[in-house]
Amino acid sequence: MEILTSRERFNLLVFDEVPDRILVFPLITNHSAYISNYSIKDYYTKGEILAQAQINAYEVYQTDFLSVFSEVGIIAEALGSYFEYPEEDLPKLKKPLFSNLKDYCERKLDWEYNEGKGRFYLYFDAIKILYKTLGDILPILAYVPAPFTTLALLFEQTEILKEVSFPNREKRKILKELLSLITNFTIQFIKSIINYGALPIIVDPLASGSVISPKTYKNFAFPYEEKLINYLHRYDLDVILHICGNTQIYLKELNESTADLLSLDKINLISAKRFLGDKFRLIGNFDTTEILLLSPEEIRKKVRNLVLKMKDNKKGYILATGCEVPFSTPKENLFAFIEEGKRWGKYKF
Repeated sequence: MEILTSRERFNLLVFDEVPDRILVFPLITNHSAYISNYSIKDYYTKGEILAQAQINAYEVYQTDFLSVFSEVGIIAEALGSYFEYPEEDLPKLKKPLFSNLKDYCERKLDWEYNEGKGRFYLYFDAIKILYKTLGDILPILAYVPAPFTTLALLFEQTEILKEVSFPNREKRKILKELLSLITNFTIQFIKSIINYGALPIIVDPLASGSVISPKTYKNFAFPYEEKLINYLHRYDLDVILHICGNTQIYLKELNESTADLLSLDKINLISAKRFLGDKFRLIGNFDTTEILLLSPEEIRKKVRNLVLKMKDNKKGYILATGCEVPFSTPKENLFAFIEEGKRWGKYKF
């Protein structure tokens, strides 16, 4: 039996107290449908199934967080982009709301927030069930796409990435106006998530260094992440920011963030610890391809090395995968990841 619940452990971490061990957080999202024998489509269209899948995953793996997430198009869909729903895959962007910035400027849009738009019900139904069932012992994380990621899913992506990479003065003004509208809409979504009992985690995968330059990130992604973070700080909540892909080239920009916890993917965690560890609780960053394909013994060895290097991070450390656990990851691989993390992540308590 462990001394603390996961919720108590997380509370100690964010209060700068040392818990009994590091928290262990493989990002189990649609993999929970896999181990529950639910179809992926049911998982991302039915809140009660998403919740039950997460409960099942917790009972199997005994991880430290619950995750409410389908994919990052949920806000773009509510604003008007069209997604198709495959039976055995996540929603796919079929037709973005706009083709280009000129198209946006020629339209009159009604972007008033209401909870009934798109698939918002999916989050709210799932959070209500999870909060009632396990909310007293586990943090419930609801993944919220940041404004830049939503922007990229409202347009033909090659067009919008070209616009943000080489904007003239007029286009820069239009982009910032649009991002402000998206931010205001996202804040209303966040407010609903908090009211239902979950902690929003801000995810910005399309702001990755694998997609855009540090300059573009600083101009069009970072300021709007900060607006969401500042809103959450009004509630005295500790904020997790997750960016997929290459974040090594963003170390300087990330160090200016006011987030409390940084979840990092493709980055040298030792350099992140040296550069960011005095300010942030760090989360990451076991490679998701490796957790899918390596043997349990190889995973145990890599986890042990990662934990021993990171557990003394000044502001604290959470062992996690760099991104979502792949759908069909073998159970024994996740058992190896979690067990080894708990074994080597103990503190004097």
